[in-house]
Amino acid sequence: MHYNSRVHRPFFISLAVLAILSSFTYPASAQSGGGVDQTGTGGRHTIQGRIYYPSGRRSDSRLRIKLTSFNSGDLSVFSDPNGSFVFKGLEAGSYTVIVEAGDDYEIAREVVYIATDGSNPRRGLILPPVSRIYTVDIALRLKRGESAKTGVVNATLAAIPAAARDLYAKALESTDNLKAIEQLKGALAIYAQFPLALNELGVRYLKLGEIDKAADALQTAVRLAPDDFYPRLNFGVALLNQRHFPQAEEQLRAATAKNNDAPTAHMYLGITLAMQRKLDEGQKELQAAISSNSNEVFLSYRYLAGVYLEKHQGLRAADELENYLKHFPKAPDAEILRRKIKELRAPK
Repeated sequence: MHYNSRVHRPFFISLAVLAILSSFTYPASAQSGGGVDQTGTGGRHTIQGRIYYPSGRRSDSRLRIKLTSFNSGDLSVFSDPNGSFVFKGLEAGSYTVIVEAGDDYEIAREVVYIATDGSNPRRGLILPPVSRIYTVDIALRLKRGESAKTGVVNATLAAIPAAARDLYAKALESTDNLKAIEQLKGALAIYAQFPLALNELGVRYLKLGEIDKAADALQTAVRLAPDDFYPRLNFGVALLNQRHFPQAEEQLRAATAKNNDAPTAHMYLGITLAMQRKLDEGQKELQAAISSNSNEVFLSYRYLAGVYLEKHQGLRAADELENYLKHFPKAPDAEILRRKIKELRAPK
């Protein structure tokens, strides 16, 4: 099902490229670089880091990372699937990186001090501005009494042959999707019952726009790991791209039930509902995504504008299109959208 009105079509981005433009899930969740906060505090410095499980393996969960300071408001971002995160545009000062990884782990805190440039006008000392990058590695620690549960997790990983694990790890590090796909296929040839590898394979196919192959891999990942959040989310996105809206809705509702704090899950569910003309429910989900203030969900503004157009609420649609262009000023159809905003705001 699609919108029949020619007026409204430009406001719903092509589902054929949705996974590429909204790197969601794997930030490519394809979005403006998952794991990265561009808001900053008015400076030029960067704090970046990686999160590790107690076993030494990088986190593969999308964890919320908070950055606090005395002089500026709090910032937050979700780590990417490799456990990495970045805060850019920071001014000098003392910051605390806080990671809440769930009920099984202690809250992790790391203090980072960004020194001033050293300029002192009174003494005639004016140094050129320097951008500095501070890197922190955060090792999660189990809460007391959780070792037995972790033993089960580690035993599951231990069941996977080392060669398959190594190929999977190399694929995660690779920025070349085709190379990563071959590595993941190699891992699965060694051990077919490897849901993490199947999930990553599906994500890589999504990034290449090979939606049917993505859906096949992700459907198998969901079957092998029905309680895992990311295969559900990514399978829902693949089904959305295939325009199988009722099936996509089922998977995305299951994903939000497993992790109600994930803004990308709300965004994709909202898009799926909107495409089925379930406008009130779609509006609610899209607004939930936007309320997270995550950089990964800027597409929500565009689809919310479409919902308001369907409801004949032109001024609200114009507001959301403006919000969308603030996040994506170089959208391919930016000039068309600006003309539409002007039309919507014109006196009737």
